[in-house]
Amino acid sequence: MTISPAYKRVQVARTKLLLDQPFFGVLALGLNLIEDSTCPTAWTNGRDLGFSPAFVQTLSNDELTAVIAHEVMHCACGHPWRRGSREGYKWNVAADYAINSVLAEAHFQLPQSALLDAQYAGKWAEWIYDRLPDMPKGSGKGKGKGQGQSADPSGLGEVRDAPTEADAPTEADWQQQREQAIKAAGQGRLPASLRREIDAATLNRVDWRSLLRRYVSDVTKSDYSWTRPNVRYIPSGLYLPSLYAVEAGRIAVAVDTSGSIDTVLLSQFGAELTAISHDVQPKSVDVLYCDAAVHRTDRFERGDAVTLTPCGGGGTDFRPVFDALAAAEDQPLVLIYLTDMYGTFPDVAPAYPVIWASYSRVANAPFGDVVPVE
Repeated sequence: MTISPAYKRVQVARTKLLLDQPFFGVLALGLNLIEDSTCPTAWTNGRDLGFSPAFVQTLSNDELTAVIAHEVMHCACGHPWRRGSREGYKWNVAADYAINSVLAEAHFQLPQSALLDAQYAGKWAEWIYDRLPDMPKGSGKGKGKGQGQSADPSGLGEVRDAPTEADAPTEADWQQQREQAIKAAGQGRLPASLRREIDAATLNRVDWRSLLRRYVSDVTKSDYSWTRPNVRYIPSGLYLPSLYAVEAGRIAVAVDTSGSIDTVLLSQFGAELTAISHDVQPKSVDVLYCDAAVHRTDRFERGDAVTLTPCGGGGTDFRPVFDALAAAEDQPLVLIYLTDMYGTFPDVAPAYPVIWASYSRVANAPFGDVVPVE
């Protein structure tokens, strides 16, 4: 088999990665190299690394190394497995913004066409996707299913959906390879942003909406009633009790107005609170806006849509919210606190459950459960 000059250059660049940036080099060795003249630049699906020979020959040695690292980062962050129903071209744009700032911090020489924006530094692809405008029709060639169906948005290379064959690498396989590569590189040699992005790829596996709904559902009361027989079994002559929800009390929601909560997250969080309220049927949803003090409380009665309109913006102290709830006549069924987790916590946990909806990557609290919502 004759090896083309482009293929040889990719092999050499991969070896250079192994010597200079072992984290990326070790992972690059796990991808099959494929010459693909049908693609404009390069691509990966978690199993293969495809590249256009013509594109390779336009790159300097350092830029080629950066392109390989770019595709490796897509795999290390789980992007071939994380798109779901998102539009393929827009997902590529979001994924590129998420990883290119990490590569720049690691001192890779990215081609000039690389998508870089400081506002997306330290954010993961799902967060960026929700905040990108809709792409013009015709931007991509499809939804990224398989080879050749999603155009490259940045000129570096695209991420495609992982293959579905039984023997194809899974995200769990890549998680294991990722940990091996970290050990090979040594923890101290990894840029902080790379470590954060890897951690985010591991943490952001469960949709926060489902997780939040499950936590709230766990604290609502349900019981079996013989006065409401289960209609499924009546035709069989069986009268069995049915499960019904006991009317819930009020749900308290606190919004930390000192942090940088953007309008997209507020809209998503309000919509999810509305959906939870519809399911749980609380007496009311009381929203408290607090920085170092509670500035306003909005009450939403049963059936109302929950909309969040913050006020305030000083330092953060969580205690005023707990003090205000303690002074109320009835205690809430649960408190959901939307915050970046930086502030002064109460010394004593309340009697009611607390869910910290954290839009930062801080996952520690002295009490309650933390649900990442970024």
